[in-house]
Amino acid sequence: MPEIAAKAMPRRGRLWVIAILALGLFALAYSIVQISTQKADKNIIHIEGISEAQEIFGGVPQEGDRLGSSDAPVTIQIFNDLQCSSCREDFLSTIPALTENYARPGDVKLLYRHYSNAENPVELGFFGAEAAAEQGYGWQYTYLFFRNQDEVERVGSNHFQEFLDSVAGGVEELNAPEWEASLEEDGQSDGPIAKRLEGYEELGTNLGIRTGQAAIVNGPSGTETLQDGPTLGEIERAIAAVE
Repeated sequence: MPEIAAKAMPRRGRLWVIAILALGLFALAYSIVQISTQKADKNIIHIEGISEAQEIFGGVPQEGDRLGSSDAPVTIQIFNDLQCSSCREDFLSTIPALTENYARPGDVKLLYRHYSNAENPVELGFFGAEAAAEQGYGWQYTYLFFRNQDEVERVGSNHFQEFLDSVAGGVEELNAPEWEASLEEDGQSDGPIAKRLEGYEELGTNLGIRTGQAAIVNGPSGTETLQDGPTLGEIERAIAAVE
């Protein structure tokens, strides 16, 4: 064996190697502790229910405010305010089941009417949903908005536009640039979205819609008006009554 290979590393060299390894291990341990203990960024918005939205509404005919076949014999107008926290459960406890059991088979079509429960009759969130509806994804957008209402409270109203953008990003197949362009071009105070929203508000006022989700159920045998957050069972009984 050559002499150079047989020589042991000098003691001072070994100490330097040990010191460098020790520093490396310390730095690694410190990084792990920092990552595991640091608080999550408060401004990062987390959207839940993306796969559920696709499962509920995917494959069901959708155009504008309509969900379900245009030839369905029963029509249900849903009046609700997606920025109303007390209206959230009304939507989530009824619309998914109505979609699966009635709209998907073609027995019922649902029409969404944005109706404010606040002093301001036209709310910013409505514009985001209407811009998504122009692409045929308004119901997915509204569902995700309701599912994630608590995120707005967590990140604060200063980040409301970022929340709208995040909801749009959670709608599978939604064209985000087109959605943003709709908000820019059609979302002006005198634009087509604002005019539709004003029409929904006027319709609800004329029908005497109160706070909470309301359902106007119309079919061959008449019309049933359900107010103040009707349950799924109440809406199903109304469907049977007007068929």
